[in-house]
Amino acid sequence: MRCKGRLWCGLPKCPILEAAQSMLPRIRITGKSIFGASPPSVFVGRFGYPNVWAGPLVAGGRDLHFTGTPVLYGRSLEDILSLTSPLIRASRKVNVKKIDEKIISASQEIAMSERSVDTEIWVEKITPQAMVDDFFHPMGPKIEPRRIDLTENPVIPRKVDMVVEERLKAKKAVEELYGYGYNVDYLQRLLSSGVLGKDRKLVPTRWSITAVDDMLAKKLLREIRGFDTVDSVEYYYNAYMGNKIHILLLPGTWEYEMMESWLKGTLYSPTQRVVLEDYEPFIGRKEYASNITGAYYAARLSVAEYLHHRHRQAKVLVYREITPEYKLPLGVWVIRETVRHAFNQKVLQFDDVEQALKYMENKTHVGEWFKNSKILYNLRHQKRLDEF
Repeated sequence: MRCKGRLWCGLPKCPILEAAQSMLPRIRITGKSIFGASPPSVFVGRFGYPNVWAGPLVAGGRDLHFTGTPVLYGRSLEDILSLTSPLIRASRKVNVKKIDEKIISASQEIAMSERSVDTEIWVEKITPQAMVDDFFHPMGPKIEPRRIDLTENPVIPRKVDMVVEERLKAKKAVEELYGYGYNVDYLQRLLSSGVLGKDRKLVPTRWSITAVDDMLAKKLLREIRGFDTVDSVEYYYNAYMGNKIHILLLPGTWEYEMMESWLKGTLYSPTQRVVLEDYEPFIGRKEYASNITGAYYAARLSVAEYLHHRHRQAKVLVYREITPEYKLPLGVWVIRETVRHAFNQKVLQFDDVEQALKYMENKTHVGEWFKNSKILYNLRHQKRLDEF
């Protein structure tokens, strides 16, 4: 359950994700070259690091309707797969520090573009298997390209060009561009493609997604920790793709906790219900949230954006219940967007946390909340200084 495709079992491939790949439509590739548009998007693998597979994603010979993960929210599974699975991975194995290779240079231009880029790929080898991943959206087959040609000029914003030329530290560059309104998808592919930072190198896509979510949330939290707290217990709910998201905002200084409950019969837990948890106190955490992994950081960013917009802080409990409807990993964007949209739903307010939990008991499968949650346990068993 805690592995989630990270190959802790020692096998070369995850059998659960391999089985899930059968749900993706098969894309047939013919010819010596493929012409199509990149959304724009790039993918950098992590296996074999520092020698990884990297390159752009291209919708070979198909009309492009996919412009980023926010546009996927609210669509059916069939619609999402029809938009993402035709994206062909044009990848070669490279060392992450060798970003001067022509194929990587082309990938970087695509990554920096605001709009789709028409691209021609000269095929050397085809691997027909599609790909699913817990962090990234599904993708189509892989091509090892002899050459990649951009048949039109990418549209690179002047601000991005300036930040890249100034060689700011990656963290500073991400924060600055976010402040100018560039979305999370865009910043993640900039970091992954190796155009940010002083000592530049490719960053595996899985790592870049979590890194950007983490950096941006920490930037917002530096201000959030100085805001007034919420006045009452607030409850928000949203559901999408077999994920039921329950959010409690409790009066008090910032703490954050995420719990996941995989119900019996779900993708990673076919025989029993499993509850996982990760937590951070007011000062934050130093270790990676290894139980919840990327979903922890994706949800935290959405919570931080909401609290920053309201100029409030709170103790935050996010509870994600995964049902058997969750048939295929689609990426942590599902959690980020579902939490974002939860705050657009009607808020329920309660006089105290016990009332809120009693309401949630009828909607969830968790019992003994005060034993499973660090935030709730501390509320019951720890006294505040002003109570003495």
